[in-house]
Amino acid sequence: MTINQRFSINEDRNVIDRLTSKVSKARCHEGDPEHDAYLRERMLWDCLAELTERLIVNTAPLERSPDGQLYQPVCEESHSICVALYITIRASHLNTLEVGLSLQHKFDGELRRNKIGMQDHTSLSLFVDDVERLLRDLYGEFHNEALDRVRNAVFTVVEEFTKYLRKDIWQEHQDAKNIDWVSGIGLPEGCGISGSDCRRAYRSAHNLALHARAVLANPTAFSKYTVEFAKELEQSESWLVNPTGDGPVLDELPF
Repeated sequence: MTINQRFSINEDRNVIDRLTSKVSKARCHEGDPEHDAYLRERMLWDCLAELTERLIVNTAPLERSPDGQLYQPVCEESHSICVALYITIRASHLNTLEVGLSLQHKFDGELRRNKIGMQDHTSLSLFVDDVERLLRDLYGEFHNEALDRVRNAVFTVVEEFTKYLRKDIWQEHQDAKNIDWVSGIGLPEGCGISGSDCRRAYRSAHNLALHARAVLANPTAFSKYTVEFAKELEQSESWLVNPTGDGPVLDELPF
């Protein structure tokens, strides 16, 4: 390992990030390349796997191995999303960047994106925020246009996957967008809000109210990001989560 090299391997052939001191669960097998670019890919895979496991709760029942030990099988939905995101990022311009650039342009952990609507706090948005933090850490805090393109691709991939694999996470984001729409967020310039838009937002508010109450009543059954979104609703939109508290009820909403 040279002084400008960011990644190395330990005696168990696990990848080590000397910038963050993280030891990856991903291994560099005998005969695999040991240069920085390849080890960065191994670290990317490991970190993406951790993030997708936070987004998708593993509901697979325990099984017993041939030696009698109980274990939980890998979550197939989470694994599929992770593979798709990994391939997307590897195929992007980011993966052509020298690893040393991430040492020259270190990421401080803070995203500079303004959250302007409810949709910016949903499970999907919070997950993609964490993926963006990972990308800025691994590839450097610069080249924002390339990062924006990859972020958008990541969002699209995970949104399309959850539409079929975990409809509740997908629906949560759609409902938040519907509510934002009647507040003018995402509304194209010159367009107005129709009666159907208002009715859709009303239904979405009802959906999110039921969803948030279910999450807060049993948080261990939901992902880290979903619990965080429900808590955000409880604080910022308490009338939605707690209909007996102060503030408007659904029948009094202005849409």
